[in-house]
Amino acid sequence: MKKKFDKKYLVALLVAGAILLVSLVVTFIKSDLASNEYHGGEKIYISLDEFIGWKSLLDANGGLVTTEDSINAKNGICIEYVIMNDANASSNALISGELQGAGYTVNRYAFLQGKFDEAGVSVIMPYITNYSNGGDGIIATSDILSVEDLVGKKIAVPRFSEAQTLVEYLIRNSSLSEADKKAIRKNMVYFETADETAKAFFSGTVDAAATWEPYLTQAASSTDARILFDTSMSTNLILDGLVFRQDFAAENPEFIAKLIDGALQAADMYTKKYDSIKKMPMFELMTDAEIYEMCGGASLATWADNANLLVGTAKTMYDEMANIWIDVGESAFPDKAETAFTNEFINKLAGKYPADDLTSFNFSEEGRDHAGQMSNNAALLSVTLNIEFEVDSYKIARSSYADLNEFAKIAQTLNGVYIQIEGNTAHVDGGDDGVEFSYMRALSVAKYLQVLGIDPDRFIIVGNGDKKPIATNETEEGRQANRRTEVYFKVIGY
Repeated sequence: MKKKFDKKYLVALLVAGAILLVSLVVTFIKSDLASNEYHGGEKIYISLDEFIGWKSLLDANGGLVTTEDSINAKNGICIEYVIMNDANASSNALISGELQGAGYTVNRYAFLQGKFDEAGVSVIMPYITNYSNGGDGIIATSDILSVEDLVGKKIAVPRFSEAQTLVEYLIRNSSLSEADKKAIRKNMVYFETADETAKAFFSGTVDAAATWEPYLTQAASSTDARILFDTSMSTNLILDGLVFRQDFAAENPEFIAKLIDGALQAADMYTKKYDSIKKMPMFELMTDAEIYEMCGGASLATWADNANLLVGTAKTMYDEMANIWIDVGESAFPDKAETAFTNEFINKLAGKYPADDLTSFNFSEEGRDHAGQMSNNAALLSVTLNIEFEVDSYKIARSSYADLNEFAKIAQTLNGVYIQIEGNTAHVDGGDDGVEFSYMRALSVAKYLQVLGIDPDRFIIVGNGDKKPIATNETEEGRQANRRTEVYFKVIGY
């Protein structure tokens, strides 16, 4: 017998369904409002690794995905930042077109250039977002005071990393002989990560390690360890920036200018608001105080910094890093430095941001005095310059300009340390000791470097006269060797 249909049951069923539908709609709306995602404009995909230095990008975006109330939304652009900690994976996605841009250090950019070229994909870096300011460095046992002291020591290095390039840069630009440089490289112990290198150091397996925070602070507070070098001494060595496919950049100039503008506007939020960076899993469970502490290891690049870096130092560093990769057996192309960067998009913002807001250091008279009192054996690097002068004159011979120009590049890279310039003369029978004469020649070198943009507050000028011979004065060859200019890069604070 067929059961009779109950109308009351149907009404109840319809009412329940309506309630469920309304509930689902309200839940969806609440969820959408909670995410507050911005849907205007075409969404652009850019990869970033989990690093505090990208914070201004996320602050301008309201998180990984552009939100309605963000600076980027007000600028009319929509971005999704994709977390990719593997540079190989992100470069593959950039080549395939899944990404339009990616965040890399200049060091990494120089390493990846050959891969982009091989794939037939041109890329360009239009914006330096930040620079490492003490977050990366080299820790060592307390008896290692200079790069020269690394000879015969075991050094832990994370292979194919920015930390590896720090070690290689210092070795490459030291006064060490080629034999000593090879000996240091032969004693390098390679690891996968900077965490592993630090652990090897603190376990006593190695004498020094290229690593990052918090291990630098740990070494500084240990009685038997020290920081040999960190990026607060050279803010140019690790520059972070955004790379874009060149075809995308050519078709979307306003987007890139607005992205840069948004990040520069968000600079004031760097050490104040932390919700956006917490969208990255690495920072999700950190306290605001912990994130604030991390912010100190990377400093944001200003508009003025970019205006200078993109046409000068960034190219120098790209060239230097490419040569370092070649030194360690990798393929790289130093000649690409001239076309690897563009100031086209920064120039679109000219007049909106202070042109004199450049990164600078506080070099003081007290600091110079302390540095001058340090033993030269404790200098981070020492360099002997074979500077020629006109006969019986303080005037630098034109033949030495090229050497001084090359040296200036090192001084500009190691921009956070004092530079001690020492003049030396050969002994002359019956003459004075040459102290004043050698001082004036050292001063001439300092003045030349100042013209090339080196802060004069960094200079410590010393005239040794004939008091520090390195060869006999009995031969012309020996006297020529004694007529020399020596330079020491000295660090205060460790």
